[in-house]
Amino acid sequence: MQHKSNLALACLLAPFVFSFAFGLDIYIPVVPQMQQIFHTSQFLIQLTLSLFLLGIGLGDIFLGPISDHVGRLKVIYAATALFIIGAIGSALAPNITVLIISRVICAVGSCGMLVVAFAIVRDLHSGENSAQLYSWLNAAIGISPTFAPIIGGYLAVYLGWRAVFWFLVLIGISVIILTVFFIRETLPIQQRRVFNHQVFIRYGLIVRNKIFLSHMLFAASGVTVCFSFFSVSSVIIIHLLGIKEQLFGYYFAVFGLVLAFGGVVAGKVVYEFGIARCVQVGLCLMLAGGSLMLVGHWIFGLHLWVFLGTMAIACLGAVFCIGSGAAGAMEPFPEFAGTAAAALQAGQFIISSIIGTILMHFPIHSSVSYAICIISVSVAGFIVSAVSRFKCEKTQ
Repeated sequence: MQHKSNLALACLLAPFVFSFAFGLDIYIPVVPQMQQIFHTSQFLIQLTLSLFLLGIGLGDIFLGPISDHVGRLKVIYAATALFIIGAIGSALAPNITVLIISRVICAVGSCGMLVVAFAIVRDLHSGENSAQLYSWLNAAIGISPTFAPIIGGYLAVYLGWRAVFWFLVLIGISVIILTVFFIRETLPIQQRRVFNHQVFIRYGLIVRNKIFLSHMLFAASGVTVCFSFFSVSSVIIIHLLGIKEQLFGYYFAVFGLVLAFGGVVAGKVVYEFGIARCVQVGLCLMLAGGSLMLVGHWIFGLHLWVFLGTMAIACLGAVFCIGSGAAGAMEPFPEFAGTAAAALQAGQFIISSIIGTILMHFPIHSSVSYAICIISVSVAGFIVSAVSRFKCEKTQ
């Protein structure tokens, strides 16, 4: 694997992030009907999304350091097994409680695959090369929303909602087959670190590092913009705008194309102009997208293509922030990349799940609440950027 090109390595690792992305995206078209199926509240159904991200964040805290201790391959196999178990539990869930628990198990499995993919990149590359690979992996995540909701919508309509989760089982089995034949260990035994109380000391060192903290927050701002769209899109497009469930995925695919396109473009921008410039471009695009969404709603009301168009601008900026933020956060820690990747994923997913849950506490009658969310995290990103730049100049 050490001799593979950046593009070849990104293609090889893409199925790992597909598992995370499909685990979240394929379920979105059935979210509106789950409230009636399980006779429960919109808030509890939202928890199946928010706790999925929270499970990823909390799972990362342990799975990253474990991968630094036992190597990447063992974590891949264990995580994929959890992903399959969680998907089976979701498919067979008799009530909302079992569904929530199964979704969390599935999330922990997907987070193991995700964090190992990021750690493998850091094992093999650094600097602009790693930033390019992170951006391309985010482009791979972007491909998922292009197809996953379409697949999920048709599976739900013609085979029932449980078929959505059986499809995830097939993805998990495919990942295991791919790992057996193509993935090799990238962490030599002599570079592994013992999993003990020192792990949490390392977490303390990581989160106190100003470079890590600021770049993790940049990445979290981008993840929040994307995840909030996951939360509100089905409500707005299916319930408020009246689009049929099986057609929802075609409109959601706009989001996927933005992620894929943005990942490729961000990879080129960060390679040419550096991480800091890429972050600034991302924050500007997010702020512009959120502001235009508000203006568009004021002028046109809730309009499908105004909503999707302004979302595309904001989420394009989000991809810039996610890729460059991840690269900047990981850069100071080549000696324990798995732990750093875990801290990064935990921070950005926990933050985005909390904000997404808060967002869904408010009734969704339009795109205004989502626009305000985008503007808020963009402004917060600019504040973090200004403060971190001021501290750097002060210490020079």
